[in-house]
Amino acid sequence: MKPLPAAKIILFFVKYPEPGKVKTRLARQVGSEEAAHLYRGLVEKNLKVLTSLQKDGIQTLVAFDPPDKKPAVEKWLVSASGFFPQEGNILGERLVHAFAYGFAHGGQILALGSDTQGLTREILLQGFEGLETRDVVVGPARDGGYYLIGLKKACPALFEDMPWSTPAVLAKTLARIDQEGLRCTLLPELNDLDEAEDLIQKEM
Repeated sequence: MKPLPAAKIILFFVKYPEPGKVKTRLARQVGSEEAAHLYRGLVEKNLKVLTSLQKDGIQTLVAFDPPDKKPAVEKWLVSASGFFPQEGNILGERLVHAFAYGFAHGGQILALGSDTQGLTREILLQGFEGLETRDVVVGPARDGGYYLIGLKKACPALFEDMPWSTPAVLAKTLARIDQEGLRCTLLPELNDLDEAEDLIQKEM
């Protein structure tokens, strides 16, 4: 018998939408309550896109923060396949831990931020298709970072010594991918919700 294909998993990074704790740059412009409300709505919208892939055999695991909000997150995002807390002090450490958790359950992993605008199931399917022939897939964000990164085997080096939250993240990540001798494919560029200007761009 042929072995069953390895599970395909999306790691969905989510912060509990408590006012004053999420989207702090946006909150300075629209207020903490409105920023949390906008973030909550975007998370719910993106989760619908992710869970629409369940019929394609793709599971969504929510990597949530803070850890003590587990019951609230599970009640809020009930349609996800599973939940686990983020671990680490910086994003790179959290990504390394999340990929390790994902690879314990599957063989092709996409890690995705929850504040991405314009996400579609076609983009996600394109990401998994990319992993059929490439080692890494990256979804560039317009601010110089990335909204998605996908792997089919763990590679902690891609997340070490990165200038997180700066416009240099994407370029340094692509350079690191090349240094590691990995093959990469890029997905369509999308925008993250960080400032009020991003809301204006969404309406255009």
